Amino acid sequence: MRMRYRYVTYRYRENSQKQLEQHYRQFFNDALRQGQQSILYQSTIWRPLADILESPEVIRVKIELAGMNEEDIDVTLYEDALVVSGERRDDYEHQQGLSYQEAQIRYGPFRVEVFILTPVARDAVTARYEQGILSVDLPKLPVSNVEQVHIQGVAKPE
Repeated sequence: MRMRYRYVTYRYRENSQKQLEQHYRQFFNDALRQGQQSILYQSTIWRPLADILESPEVIRVKIELAGMNEEDIDVTLYEDALVVSGERRDDYEHQQGLSYQEAQIRYGPFRVEVFILTPVARDAVTARYEQGILSVDLPKLPVSNVEQVHIQGVAKPE
């Protein structure tokens, strides 16, 4: 698994509007197709199931990636987003004498984008892959003290 950090904003990259539209289109397509997937969808980028949990101290992202190897998973932390991508390969598709009777497991390239609205301690981010689940912990930075600013009036000339 490769963990990369990029101190650039993810949200406003080139073609971000197009990518956002594609993300939502893929999200709704996945919701509609759930349970009715076929090998015809192998060539498209798919989005694995993900849970996002939050406490006052940490944001935890859990992604279901059964059958993957760590080295096939990329984890990139941008200034305002966590992006997990990679490719799940079907090792059985090239074996002689095997053909699908039903195909529900998604193969091919995948991508999960999680926008982060809270500042996180970038040097303390951890990722681990166990039993088909990738867990990424993003420790939150303490909220800075907010101070009220007093507005002073300008003295009027006489």
